[in-house]
Amino acid sequence: MPVFDSFDDQNNGNFNSSSIKGYDFTDKKTKGLFLSRVFGMMFLCLLITTVVAAGFGYGFQAYLLNGATLVDGNLNLDSNAVTALFVVLGASAITLLIMSFVLPIKFIRGKSNILIPLMIYVVVMGLLLSSFTFMFDWYLLVEAFGITALVFGVMALLGYKSKGQLMGIGVILSSLFFGAIILSLINYILFLTRVFDQVSFTLSIVSSLMIFAFLMLITLYDVWRIKKIAESGDKQNNNLVLYCAYILYSDFIAILVRVVYYLAIFTSRRK
Repeated sequence: MPVFDSFDDQNNGNFNSSSIKGYDFTDKKTKGLFLSRVFGMMFLCLLITTVVAAGFGYGFQAYLLNGATLVDGNLNLDSNAVTALFVVLGASAITLLIMSFVLPIKFIRGKSNILIPLMIYVVVMGLLLSSFTFMFDWYLLVEAFGITALVFGVMALLGYKSKGQLMGIGVILSSLFFGAIILSLINYILFLTRVFDQVSFTLSIVSSLMIFAFLMLITLYDVWRIKKIAESGDKQNNNLVLYCAYILYSDFIAILVRVVYYLAIFTSRRK
């Protein structure tokens, strides 16, 4: 999950001002332009990820089926194609992990535009999320995206409309985060000992819901912080727009993954 420490560094004067374009947020029009650019870039990143995930996922499925053979009523997939798929997904996961460190570092240094690293991040995220197309029906994924958009929109609106100080929300976020970790550890122990299966399932759901609550509050807090940055009156550059978009994009994807998880559980239990 991206952090906001770099924003504070910039406001303290640590940001290199030799950047592409500055913004003056002393009037509402310029503030609105900044926020529009942030959310516009976020939606563009989501669009790229969606196109890559759907294109690669369903395209590779067609490729696998085209090269499959039917032996004794069993469908045998080309082993080389399956291996290539796992290599792509594995490489995407590693690249995503690397870029999650590269993006904040390049932003803090402020010496170059972070557009290219951001585009790499959203593309490899799409490749990694394409694995969902192999595991879930397309309508479940569409439903999950719609629910995520609704949840994200509500939390973003609450964050934008919040007029008070939300710094105290960190206590709640910490409680949810560490509480979810503790419950997950207890659940893991119960799973290993194979006792209290119903209790283990309940703990799993509770810890998962705590994580979901954490993600929703993080979204609220992130939007509130971005609004405060837009209202700060400091001059910033286009990298700030990209980094804010990256943070909101990451929040959206994190919520989406949880929603897909919940829908998959509920769908399987109904069958």
